[in-house]
Amino acid sequence: MAKGTSRLSKNQKIGLMCAGLFVVMIGAAYASVPLYRLFCQVTGFNGTTQKAVKASNVVLDKVIRVRFDTNVNNVEFQFKPEQPYQDVQVGKTAMAYFKVKNLSDHPIRAQASYNVLPEAMGGYFMKLECFCFTEQTFKAGEEKEFPMVYYLDPEMIGDIDAKGTTDVTLSYTFFPVKEAGN
Repeated sequence: MAKGTSRLSKNQKIGLMCAGLFVVMIGAAYASVPLYRLFCQVTGFNGTTQKAVKASNVVLDKVIRVRFDTNVNNVEFQFKPEQPYQDVQVGKTAMAYFKVKNLSDHPIRAQASYNVLPEAMGGYFMKLECFCFTEQTFKAGEEKEFPMVYYLDPEMIGDIDAKGTTDVTLSYTFFPVKEAGN
């Protein structure tokens, strides 16, 4: 009988280990999205731009064309840049303006996500000020103009994948913000 008890205990251990592994795998699956987002924000991977604390004190002669792409996803907005592109010196602070209009008859909360192409430039596109850092609320029919202050980090010249870049596209997409509990 002692042999049967020992066998049952061994099966229980294996069952508990399998259940524990299952719980860890579920936790890893839920944590992967925020961890990936954090990784992209820290490294600029996948074209994620960086939030800068201060402007660059180095300005290079190299000029890059920065194109602005605006999109909406499931939100009744008209969203466009004031100008389709800017030619910017690497390291020099620049400002672009974007207009957003709520075309609906009700208030909308939304936030813009952003991306940079080519992806190698994501870590060198430095934003000092951007409407995309926070949620925005628009009254019915309201139109707003938002500035975005940025520079292209001179460190890009040392990156073999970024140094030959002549054009960069900054793309924004406005998404509705879901209410808590939805």
